[in-house]
Amino acid sequence: MEFTEKQLDGPYEVCGVDIQNQGELLKGLLYFPPKSFEKPFPITLYFHGFPQLFTLKEIVKNHKYILDLGYSFFVFNFRGYRFSEGNVSIQSQVSDGYKTIEFVELMAKDNIFNKNDINIIGHDIGAFIALLTCSYIKNINRIILVTPILDLRKHVYDDNFIKTLNYINRFLPGNIRGISNVNEFITLTKKELTSEEYQIQKVIDHLSCRKLKIVIGEKDNMTSISEVKEIMQHLKIEYELAIMNNMGHQYIDDEELMNVNKEIKNFFK
Repeated sequence: MEFTEKQLDGPYEVCGVDIQNQGELLKGLLYFPPKSFEKPFPITLYFHGFPQLFTLKEIVKNHKYILDLGYSFFVFNFRGYRFSEGNVSIQSQVSDGYKTIEFVELMAKDNIFNKNDINIIGHDIGAFIALLTCSYIKNINRIILVTPILDLRKHVYDDNFIKTLNYINRFLPGNIRGISNVNEFITLTKKELTSEEYQIQKVIDHLSCRKLKIVIGEKDNMTSISEVKEIMQHLKIEYELAIMNNMGHQYIDDEELMNVNKEIKNFFK
């Protein structure tokens, strides 16, 4: 982690974070709440989606209310995305999920973070990765899944997935590494999904957290409300479901973003 001179973004102290994982660098930004809050801070990690259209600073800007509630906020690129090294895969992202939580736990030993108040926002495929990760990690406080991808296998076997990858390669070159050979990437991902540890239906009943919430659009064409209910029926914990009227999978306009952020903010109060 880069602890040099203090750098500020408005009222928030911010540090660049480099985490070595399997010989590759995972890069992120760690924001601290305003000075009126005291250590140890609760912390929220942000697991981004695919292909991660927003920069890390844009993600922070859209969620700065987390900081104003007294939480630290850790945003990072999974390996294979943007500034982090390596190639994207399910394995690398789940491993990165473990590694970031391990990083927070190490800082909790120095009384920087509250080890009993580690939280996650998972968006899109980041929600899928959060569920896989937290099915094996038992010390997470709150998890909120926003317009989640839950049954990844369904999408990988859909012909539209090929179109999505070709679109990313054409219009977002360099945004994700490891997908330039579309057929090879799909074959790899299908192989990964044969492992039970990456099958949501197999691991969901192991999920351990104190509080869980799902925010999903009424018109989400990637994950239906019925699919959410079907998968979550295997949970051994209760969860809250917030359905956003007239919203699809993406929440792009200001009103949709405001409504989603209201649900997240209320969850962390």
